[in-house]
Amino acid sequence: MNRTIVFFIGWLLICHTAFTQTPSYTPIDLHWQLKWEEHFNTFNTARWLKAEYSDHYYKDEQLYRAKNVWVQNGNLVIEINNIKDTCPNPHPPEVPAACGPCTAGKKYNYTSGWVATTPAYNTQFGYIEARIKLPFVRKNNKSWGFWPAFWTFIGADVPPPTNVAEIDIFEMFCGNYKKPNKFFTCLYTCYLAQNPNCEDDFGITLEFSDFDFTDWHTYAIEWNANRIIWYLDGKVIRSQNDHGIVNPVRIILNLALQSYSGFLPPTSPAFQEYMYVDYVKVYQLKCDKTTVVNEISNFNTYNYAVKKSITMSNATTIPSGSNITLRATDFIELKSGFEVQTGRELYLDITPCDGPNNCLDYLTDQTITSNTTVTGCDMLLVQDVEISNSAQVVITAGEEMSIKPGFHAAAGTNVKIGIVP
Repeated sequence: MNRTIVFFIGWLLICHTAFTQTPSYTPIDLHWQLKWEEHFNTFNTARWLKAEYSDHYYKDEQLYRAKNVWVQNGNLVIEINNIKDTCPNPHPPEVPAACGPCTAGKKYNYTSGWVATTPAYNTQFGYIEARIKLPFVRKNNKSWGFWPAFWTFIGADVPPPTNVAEIDIFEMFCGNYKKPNKFFTCLYTCYLAQNPNCEDDFGITLEFSDFDFTDWHTYAIEWNANRIIWYLDGKVIRSQNDHGIVNPVRIILNLALQSYSGFLPPTSPAFQEYMYVDYVKVYQLKCDKTTVVNEISNFNTYNYAVKKSITMSNATTIPSGSNITLRATDFIELKSGFEVQTGRELYLDITPCDGPNNCLDYLTDQTITSNTTVTGCDMLLVQDVEISNSAQVVITAGEEMSIKPGFHAAAGTNVKIGIVP
């Protein structure tokens, strides 16, 4: 019996005849293009900012100082120590992209470091990866409460809870650990501390028996408007759909302390511990989303950019020993006779193709009282919009529209929403 199979799902691996949700492919394949990379041969002030006399919004025990961050032997080095320091009174102006000004006149028992990308390097979607080595100290049956993190936050330099868009690629709550083999991944679009109605349930702790974060490892996310995938050393460890984080973000690396007193390091004798970062890389997908592919005759000459659609049958042969990834924005269709034979792997991904050839518009914080047509580009985000006064409103986008909380059309209004390629 002949059958046609069309996949409209998010991602799928076909390996021989088995189906799995964990692709065994290298995350950066031929579909990706490097947007920028940092190898920390010098401290690039056009790309990175150091926090100076800054405090965390959670009012942790460390004072962030610029002198605790430097580059050495091709690594970014962040030092944490128990050298006491005091926030000036009045405190100096807040450094853009830092975590917040310190408390004027407050004495801190520890100092550490924080770096974040400058606004020119805000990132919106793509693959973000860093190679990192972290500290861990356990003495007298108690682990010191180091709190290193590799994460992203909103590109606009405003404090929470405004426009929250936090993706924790990892956080290590070291004071909770008997050994350094697990870490925390999370994302936030709001915080319970500021919003009691916040659905704060996206945190997952991961533990691996053969993992030690005091060794070098690569940590990464693949992020588009629909889905976030977390990677450890090139392997998928978690995914989250419908995450709601679509705004540009800055990338942050910092080494904090858990504020819980039972986990704080000693205030004497003196100690210094370090977080090392070998590199940070940011990639975006190559997009060719107007092209329809009917069969692939030769994978050696195939243009590995995200297509509009891909169709394959027995006229397409997956080469022996190959591990191939194909991506499309609309669908991938496997017609009768298509086969992935033993010794070959094929990974299929339906993606919105966010990237250089994709645009995102916003319709936010507006009150519409008269007849209006709003035309978005590829993607349109609609949030906190009030339509009233019997207005007739047409809202369109080219590929995708996301209606967020705060959209309200009053009685007597007429709203038409459509996708117009």
